[in-house]
Amino acid sequence: MYAFSQDPELSKEEFDLFREFIHEKAGIYFTDNKMYLLKNRLAKRMRDIGIKSYKDYFYRVKYDVAMKEFNQLMNLVTTNETSFFRNPPQLKSFSDEALSQVVQEKLSGKGTKTLKIWSAGCSTGEEPYTLAILVLEHLKSTIGWSVEIIACDISESVLAAARRGVYHEITLRTTPPDIKERYFTENDGKYHIIPEVKKLVRFGHLNLNDSRKLSMYSGMDFIFCRNVMIYFSDEVKKRIVRGFYNALKPGGYLYIGHSESLHGISKAFKLVYFKNALVYHKEAKRAGFDVAAGAASQQGVSRAIDLLKQIQPMTVK
Repeated sequence: MYAFSQDPELSKEEFDLFREFIHEKAGIYFTDNKMYLLKNRLAKRMRDIGIKSYKDYFYRVKYDVAMKEFNQLMNLVTTNETSFFRNPPQLKSFSDEALSQVVQEKLSGKGTKTLKIWSAGCSTGEEPYTLAILVLEHLKSTIGWSVEIIACDISESVLAAARRGVYHEITLRTTPPDIKERYFTENDGKYHIIPEVKKLVRFGHLNLNDSRKLSMYSGMDFIFCRNVMIYFSDEVKKRIVRGFYNALKPGGYLYIGHSESLHGISKAFKLVYFKNALVYHKEAKRAGFDVAAGAASQQGVSRAIDLLKQIQPMTVK
């Protein structure tokens, strides 16, 4: 295997090649100030497989018909740090407010006893398993209910880890102790998701930039896509959010990262201020994608604006 004495420099021309290719294929956009970050991630992979130049690696990825090296590249350029019960206020708004509302509507005869949740950009599975636990906690029993949690990611390696459902204690650092005791079994210092939770979650590969495949998702009560779209250009964000809107049932909810906003991306959703978090809502009687969004009351609008002013934009780490 070839060994570098020093990583080669990534030229602006080579950087642009990778940037445009990654943006075209995955929707992920690297700004100029991320050139050094991309260089380091590419160089490590090149060392591992013995490729000497960035152009050689670019052509290896581009012309790999089996897409194996493209999947490796996606593993390199996406960040998969996550944990169970991440951002408790958002999850509390889901379990105590949005989920409670949707369940009550279904029990009152306004819908079938089904729950369909989509975790888009699920990484190693902590988010969809957290959602499954919250659903079990809320319903107490799934008897008579059809619960389906669909979890997808562009990285095959993180999906493989998610399907295993085995975690180190650090990923449970924000998990309530009683939840950890009821929904995990410990073995040699590792925590295994119990079968009752695993059976509710179905994992699959999805490139969110693939509009055709995105259009195949439908009938969702909830969509979670938290801290994923920060990597995309505005053009790609608009396409993805349009896909989310179409995938949601009327009355469904979209959760994005607490530091994210759909301002300038979409006017289709109504911004709802729950007690614990801001959430985007597809109104039951709303028709069309490009209709103006509003809040339920002037007070709700004012509170939402005040909260949004405190939000700082997130950047790729």
